[in-house]
Amino acid sequence: MKRAAAAGLCAALLCGMCAPAYAADAAKPAQTTTTAQTEVKAPVKLTFDTLEKTVREGNVSIRSYQQTVESAEKTDVSDQYINKYFNLSQQIDAYDRQIRELKKSRDGITDTELLKSINAQINVLQAQRESLYRQYNDLDDDEDDAKDEQKKTVDSTRRQMQNNADTICMSAENNYISLASMQYSLAQTERSLQQLDRTIAQTKKQVALGIATRNTLSGLQSQRELLAAQQKSAQTSADSLRNTLAIQCGYPTGTEITIEALPGVTNAVDYEKDLASALENSYSIWSAGDSVRKASDDYENDVTNNLHAYEAAKIQRDATEESVKSSFRKLYKTMQEKVTAMTAAQGDLTQAQKTFAVSKLQYKRGMISRLKYEEAQDTYMTAQETAENARTDLLTAYNNYEWAKRGVMSSAN
Repeated sequence: MKRAAAAGLCAALLCGMCAPAYAADAAKPAQTTTTAQTEVKAPVKLTFDTLEKTVREGNVSIRSYQQTVESAEKTDVSDQYINKYFNLSQQIDAYDRQIRELKKSRDGITDTELLKSINAQINVLQAQRESLYRQYNDLDDDEDDAKDEQKKTVDSTRRQMQNNADTICMSAENNYISLASMQYSLAQTERSLQQLDRTIAQTKKQVALGIATRNTLSGLQSQRELLAAQQKSAQTSADSLRNTLAIQCGYPTGTEITIEALPGVTNAVDYEKDLASALENSYSIWSAGDSVRKASDDYENDVTNNLHAYEAAKIQRDATEESVKSSFRKLYKTMQEKVTAMTAAQGDLTQAQKTFAVSKLQYKRGMISRLKYEEAQDTYMTAQETAENARTDLLTAYNNYEWAKRGVMSSAN
């Protein structure tokens, strides 16, 4: 059957050599090209809940990873074995022809020495022919082994590319959270600048009336200059991060994006169950386990006789598992600390809000000075900032924890 296939391949090759050039060109599918990045002119609105989907569909690197996996899946090792069948079949047929010709040449020869020489040549050719035939028969097993190894390669490539894509999505989500935090801080800074402008304007009037000194005015102006410089630096950082997030989503550099408000943390946490998920899904553990498999296969298939490599791979796998457990415990502990900080900040905010409401009423009635009122207002605004920062920190910790459950842990975590 294999010889028939090899013969058929030979005939097909000969036919292909005679085909006109335009026939080959007509058989080629029309090639299409995809743009490296999605071209968008209008402002793009992003939401945290749909960000991962947006990144997976648009990110250039993730699309490249998908092509890498598809290319690995399309690789067919059977093609190279068909060629091996064909080549060995041709060589075996050539030996058979030589052997038949030598056997035929013995007819009518009476010279004993010459007959011995011919028989010796026949024996050599038959031995070489048998060696090739054994290789020919072993191709079935070799092809099966190659297919198994190809399947493992595809699985390994798919897992690696999936981890790379997951890491990009996790980074995009954390950038989204950081950008939201920056925008809140910038808004707070702008309000502080506006308040300083009002205070400076009032102080100028007081200086003119001799109620306030020029040193007081200079101090306020210096404070404003410093705050404005900090705002400019923060705005540059926010613009850079916004551009990074746009690129992670697959949009061109400079695309204007807006983000929606951050979600809250509502899902319950079950440490033992979550740890089991993290261990099962961990790419690091899977990769270490794959190294153990490769070392075992190499030893069993006599690729190497180094049993220590297999033992070392097992030790590394166990160490990786312990490292993942330790990292996950840290993520869980960090999240619990952020929950505590968030609860405390919310309590302080509630109290500061009540105190400010009372101070506002007292100030309107003339019961307290403007200074006391502004102190209560500052305390309230500070409590707002602290609560917002605590909420952002908690969401970041929770997001890292959720990704760890899915098997993704960054070195920053």
